[in-house]
Amino acid sequence: MAQRLFYRIKEVAHRLGEPVSTIRYWESVFPQVKPHTTPKGVRQYNERNIEMLRRIQHLLREKGMTIEGASAELRSRASTLESRADTLLRLRQIRKQLADLRDALE
Repeated sequence: MAQRLFYRIKEVAHRLGEPVSTIRYWESVFPQVKPHTTPKGVRQYNERNIEMLRRIQHLLREKGMTIEGASAELRSRASTLESRADTLLRLRQIRKQLADLRDALE
């Protein structure tokens, strides 16, 4: 089955086992979670957003951290290595999309 690009907030809440209101709250508190919103205001979460929400859930629920503590932990983890790996992943995705477009034009 093909992986979807976006998920609605209800689907994300179901995957994480959290109420929709909690996901909305975390989105307002943690700047690392920025889902795309449609012109009508529908939140669209990608896999990256969902993974960040999983990290937040782990820090808050399993480690018992406060919102402030979890926020500080997430900021400290944003290392150069993660940034480089993320950039490399995005470049590979763009390269694949460009190759697909080239093949479609031929």
